[in-house]
Amino acid sequence: MNRRLILFLSLAIIIALLFWYSSVLQRAFYVIADYLNALATENEPLAIFVFVLTSALAALISPLTNIPLVPIATLIWGPVPTIIFLLAGWLTGDIIAYLIGRYFGYKAVSYFVSTEKLDNWSSMVKKHTTFSTALLLRVALPAELGYAFGIIRYPLNLYIFITFLAELPFAIISTYASEAVLIGDTLKFFGLIGILFIVI
Repeated sequence: MNRRLILFLSLAIIIALLFWYSSVLQRAFYVIADYLNALATENEPLAIFVFVLTSALAALISPLTNIPLVPIATLIWGPVPTIIFLLAGWLTGDIIAYLIGRYFGYKAVSYFVSTEKLDNWSSMVKKHTTFSTALLLRVALPAELGYAFGIIRYPLNLYIFITFLAELPFAIISTYASEAVLIGDTLKFFGLIGILFIVI
């Protein structure tokens, strides 16, 4: 199971339990949410940009996550816009990771392995990697594989499509799970966490 999923599930459950059973945390959350909502109202394009940027960074750097911002985003914009912004950020980060792998990772790896061997390995991997295999790998190891897909020069259009399909369930579940936490719907929250577990 990938690190981002473990981090997501752990944070989601801990935050949900703390939120439900701590009136102090709830008050603090709504104070912060009201403040950020006021800022977002004053300059909504900037607020959206910052949220998308944090999502992109989370996709680029594996230990980072912007999941704690999702409940606030859901409260400010609602579930559907939050899913769109989250997905846009993750896809942007994933594409940047691919481009880094393609244009810089390839050169870096070629210092340790001959270009001929690297090209042979890349063509062999591409030849034996079916669409479904690539999709399953992308779901299992989302943050790390963007660089690898770039290094082996996997077709960019297919990579973007596979990445979209892989990231979509995470975006939907994290957003609607956040909404379930806010409205106190424990059944919906743990149901969504269970679905994510089954998907992986």
